[in-house]
Amino acid sequence: MSDRPPYDHDDDLGAGGAYEDDHDDGYEDELGEAHADAYDDELDEDDYVELRPRGSGGRRLLTVFVVLLLVFAILLGASAMWVQRQIDPPGAPGEAQSVVIPEGSTSDAIGKLLADEGIITSELIWEWYLRINGGGPFQAGTYELSENSSIGDVIDVLTEGPAPIEERSFTVPEALTLKEILDRLADPDKGLGLDRAKLQDLMDSGQIRWSGQPADQPSNEGILFPETYRIDADADEEAVLRKLVGQLEAVMTELDVESAQQRFNLSPYEVLVVASLIEEETKVDAERNKVARVIYNRLSQGMPLGIDATSRYEAELAGRDRGDIDFDSDSPYNTRKIAGLPPTPIAAPGRASIEAALNPADGPWTYYVLQDAEGNHFFTDSDSEFLAAKDRCRENGLGCG
Repeated sequence: MSDRPPYDHDDDLGAGGAYEDDHDDGYEDELGEAHADAYDDELDEDDYVELRPRGSGGRRLLTVFVVLLLVFAILLGASAMWVQRQIDPPGAPGEAQSVVIPEGSTSDAIGKLLADEGIITSELIWEWYLRINGGGPFQAGTYELSENSSIGDVIDVLTEGPAPIEERSFTVPEALTLKEILDRLADPDKGLGLDRAKLQDLMDSGQIRWSGQPADQPSNEGILFPETYRIDADADEEAVLRKLVGQLEAVMTELDVESAQQRFNLSPYEVLVVASLIEEETKVDAERNKVARVIYNRLSQGMPLGIDATSRYEAELAGRDRGDIDFDSDSPYNTRKIAGLPPTPIAAPGRASIEAALNPADGPWTYYVLQDAEGNHFFTDSDSEFLAAKDRCRENGLGCG
């Protein structure tokens, strides 16, 4: 057994508990104070976090959205105002001018032309305007348009069509010689008042030719087609001459003059020569085909044509009066002496004479003689009937020689 006294558990616990309680309370108080001081020190530092009220981020986004919306609205309004000014420029339209829309121009090409001329402000806006609002196609021609015009006003003018072209009318009668036609074109009353010297120079230069003329034929006799024409008021000498030659080209093509080569062994140029003889020899339309037949019958039989109009033309070429005929001349235009056709037309034949040359009547005739003042002829293939008819012609003073 031990001499140590028995362990008083309760006393120890009681004493020990009292000690521990006193110790723990003191320690905890010191520790709590230390933590509190440290926390207070931390709250005094710069990284102190401030808590904001709920919902402040949403208000900021709304503000930014509103500002952007206002900016967009301002830009949209400015753009709309700019486009409107391109469509309808401010201020009154400017000076009017003539604008020519060429043949085959597209709507976009017209817009570029109008912008270049200062009629509209933007070809791009023009293109979009037509795509959205419609318009066109527009006719070629001359329009009176004002600078700085609204696109709508320009479209209205173009939709109405071009201004009527100012034209002049003139007539080239049948049976005139080249010299007589040029004189008429230069006449301010009967013709157009063109420059006579320019007309002659153009004809002599070789610029004005008909496709049916032989390459080695210098004469332009007969190629200016007789007809009534309408032509632009500002047409010059070359334009007028080309129009007359172009009309001959059109008529000869329409009448199929190429067929004469096979039917009569005649070139288109020779048909024109025959037609000129018919034109000079007839006054009565119904006789043109008969005169054509007489010419073809004589050519086929190798007989001289005996057409005095060719000798009158030779007198004019020689500078003599047309009535001063030399029947003894060796000129190829003396058809009393030289067989065959003369080398050129002797005047400008009209359509009726060309048609007659291509469609001669059927008959044996080799002669025709004037029998009255109205221009009717007597046709025969008899020498005796021919001579008797000539006597009657002389007796009636009809000019038979």
